[in-house]
Amino acid sequence: MPMNRKTMDDIVVHRQNQAVSAGSQSALSPKKQPMVSAGVTKNTEGGYRIENNPFFSKPTRSMPPSEKKTVRSHMFLWIFSIVLLGVTGFLVANYFAAATVNVVPLTYAGHIDQDFTASKDTGALSKDGLIFHFISLNDEKSVDVAATTAQDVQKKASGRVVIYNAYSKDAQRLIKNTRLESADHKIFRIDQSVVVPGAKISGGVVTQPGFVEALVFADVPGKDYNIGLGDFTIPGFKGDPRYTKFTARSKTDSPISGGYAGTVNVPAGFDVQKAQDDLKSALKSSAVEKARALIPEGMTFFPGSTIIKFEEVPQDYSTSDTAKVTVKATVSVFFFDTNSLTQKIASSSLANYQGNPVSLANSSALIFSFIDPVNNVVLSDLPSVRFHITGDPSFVGEIDSKKIQSALIGKDKKDFAKIIMQERNISTAEATIRPLWKTVFPLDPTKITVKISTK
Repeated sequence: MPMNRKTMDDIVVHRQNQAVSAGSQSALSPKKQPMVSAGVTKNTEGGYRIENNPFFSKPTRSMPPSEKKTVRSHMFLWIFSIVLLGVTGFLVANYFAAATVNVVPLTYAGHIDQDFTASKDTGALSKDGLIFHFISLNDEKSVDVAATTAQDVQKKASGRVVIYNAYSKDAQRLIKNTRLESADHKIFRIDQSVVVPGAKISGGVVTQPGFVEALVFADVPGKDYNIGLGDFTIPGFKGDPRYTKFTARSKTDSPISGGYAGTVNVPAGFDVQKAQDDLKSALKSSAVEKARALIPEGMTFFPGSTIIKFEEVPQDYSTSDTAKVTVKATVSVFFFDTNSLTQKIASSSLANYQGNPVSLANSSALIFSFIDPVNNVVLSDLPSVRFHITGDPSFVGEIDSKKIQSALIGKDKKDFAKIIMQERNISTAEATIRPLWKTVFPLDPTKITVKISTK
């Protein structure tokens, strides 16, 4: 049967419920129904619309299963990397977590004007419970001075000796110019009156003789009396039981020397005096520094507890154009346990002191003086010393850093103020914890740094 073809003028497509015709707006005759393709449907108004026609639809590409698996793997890898990075950052930040505590200790100011007594050892503690320690050293300096003047010299030999009393517990005074006789019967005389302390006696037996140091001069000038070190008796006690009990011996560092009789070249008097003054000034600094280096850590001494004695060493006269001027310094230092002395000074100078551990910030500003004379005694053999301290001591409260570290381990920052208030020597304190989001102190005490500073 032959196909009845229609012209394009007979096809009408409705869009948005409006009919569009090529040549006429009248309805198609039922006898002239157009050919309807798949995807074109008739609407209720007699028109047609395009619906789901593959010709007009954009083709979609179906992803192969292998590509879908690759995309999912990449997404999982990215998510895992982000989570791992976050967890790692958190763990690293916590590993390096630390805290810093800045502390300002309390300071105290007082005034003191008081006597103290200290014993030489713990076997016989003083009423103040203080112990003193003692060191002594010698230093010597020399300088050559031009000898321009011929002079007849009559110089007596001299040196230092220690006089012992093994006779009784009573002290014995020896007047100025008391004679001492050497083993070769040369006579020397003490230059000043001295008191020889009594001996220590136990059960009728002398356990330790009393002794005192003295400077002696030869009875006559000349080289014959340059005997060096020697032993001596006191001829004034001959025929008396004291003769064998009072003896003397040269100090090992002070041989008897310097005696001379004859014509020599000597420096001018003012040149000698200037040289001696310069030597004493240099010795004062060097000897004190040497003594300071010998004082153990944890000990305190004062300028006033340092005794410096200068001795002009006799010149060795000759006929040369120069003469050697020598000065010897003996430095003796009394020093004390820092903690014990500080507590005593704090108790005596602070009205409301409660025994808090404190350190003395200005010991060099306090005036220390001996109550009893110490010039003519053997300092190293003193069993006890009495001294006076006056001034305005300043104290700084001592802070136990390790105690603070232990107290803060694992504690919440909000408890910081309550913990710090338990330390009586703290004026102000502040804490910083890193990283910023941390509110708890580290569990490792080494990661808690305590810094102590004064305003």
